[in-house]
Amino acid sequence: MTNEPEAHAEAGPNFNTYIFIFGVLVVCTLLSFLVNYVLGQNHTSATIILLIAVIKAVGVAMIFMHLKFEWSKLYFLIIPVMILGVMMMVVLLPDIVLDWHLGGE
Repeated sequence: MTNEPEAHAEAGPNFNTYIFIFGVLVVCTLLSFLVNYVLGQNHTSATIILLIAVIKAVGVAMIFMHLKFEWSKLYFLIIPVMILGVMMMVVLLPDIVLDWHLGGE
């Protein structure tokens, strides 16, 4: 008898996790409608609804896009993009500043 690991071990969410996220999405959606109904359409309600939308987006990304379970692999994507983003800002900043000072000629 050898102790071989299972070839098809699952490393992701199960059905209960999906149902939990579905419930969170339903509650957050209802909460958004309730905030809009109670507070009306103003800056405070827009801010609260935006925060609720961010919570929903993080929940979907973490579970349905498997970011929670494959975070170590995600570093190889995020770090180069962050470095390239900073480099792009540094390279383009002189053009933006000079265009602003020269009047956009």
